[in-house]
Amino acid sequence: LGVDPPADKCRFCPMDDVKHPDRFVPLFSSDKTQIECWKVQAFFETVDLHRDTKNCKLAQSQNYICGCEGTGYAGANTQEKQNALKWAPRATAILSAMGSLSVLYDVVKVMRTGRGTLFHKLMAQMSVFDFVGSVALAFTSLPIPSEYYFTGAGGNEATCTTQGFFIQVGTVACYTNVSLAVYYFLVIQKGWSESRLRKVSLWLLVCPIVVGLVFAFAGIPFYGNMLIWCNNAAGWWPDIPVAIAITLSTVIMGSVCWEVHKTHMASRRWQQGGGGSGGPSLQSKVFWQSFWYLMSFYMTWPPYLVLQYLWASGQEYDNYGLILCAGMVVPLQGFWNFFVYARNRQMKRASARMTLSLETLCCSILCHSTGHKSKAQNTSPSELSISQDNH
Repeated sequence: LGVDPPADKCRFCPMDDVKHPDRFVPLFSSDKTQIECWKVQAFFETVDLHRDTKNCKLAQSQNYICGCEGTGYAGANTQEKQNALKWAPRATAILSAMGSLSVLYDVVKVMRTGRGTLFHKLMAQMSVFDFVGSVALAFTSLPIPSEYYFTGAGGNEATCTTQGFFIQVGTVACYTNVSLAVYYFLVIQKGWSESRLRKVSLWLLVCPIVVGLVFAFAGIPFYGNMLIWCNNAAGWWPDIPVAIAITLSTVIMGSVCWEVHKTHMASRRWQQGGGGSGGPSLQSKVFWQSFWYLMSFYMTWPPYLVLQYLWASGQEYDNYGLILCAGMVVPLQGFWNFFVYARNRQMKRASARMTLSLETLCCSILCHSTGHKSKAQNTSPSELSISQDNH
């Protein structure tokens, strides 16, 4: 039937400028068959396919291998853009790894004193897996097979699979966040004590690890080049667990905030406006703790999830801005966890310093008042008379 008008026909190299005809195109090649650039170009010259179809765009996303003019891989059509795809995610991944180590160091220090709780165990587990994932992401394009001709790529199929596996292992930190939300729910909303929490601590610690490892091993046949690094290249299902984890955490923390709000409002009605200053403070603390906790998710995962599902639907292979943005923010889970953890520690220290200052002030006032009273009681009648005569 042909394509009408003919100018809308898909061409692998639109300018017919195949500079490397003997290079292999990975999209059309396999272990048994290697398809050269000139064959791909000749194939598209004989096939009637519209240039706006997703198959055409997918094929053109690899025409840079043949030296064709175009958008380049991931829309990076200049060396500067390709360098940014390599180094920007690496920088944020290193930042995240440092944040995870900082949290882990502080938590372990607390646990060694014997004051560690389930909260500290969850934070330690989260930090360990955040660190693993951040290190894997920090390699960016290095483990990608060199046959893709990416900037910095120097790996093979084995290194690509290894990187993808440990990136998926790192998502255990994301699932541990759900356990942390359950912890807040049990402590704040249900009023559970630490002794009661010990009965469910094993479930809250082990379940995220099991889920993460199951999906990491399930992805072994599917790990491949994902433009910035190697990851699970299967369609749709690899990121469903992460999306579920974000949804569960949002629902659980929303429930905690709503329960605290209802308690506060009931307290205000009972007190009828008198002496209810403690309620708003608790409500505010729970709200902001929940807000920053959820922000560690929303500042990290949504752009990458959107990108993954767009790719699964055959779109946005050359959306450089979205790809760079997603690549920069998704490694930052460890950094944001450090930010939230450090903020809570600083708030507690500030509260402790304020309490100590108030106690010191009250003690000083009481001691001063007691001193005056004692002095008045020890004054003799003659001294009092002399004092009155002088006045």
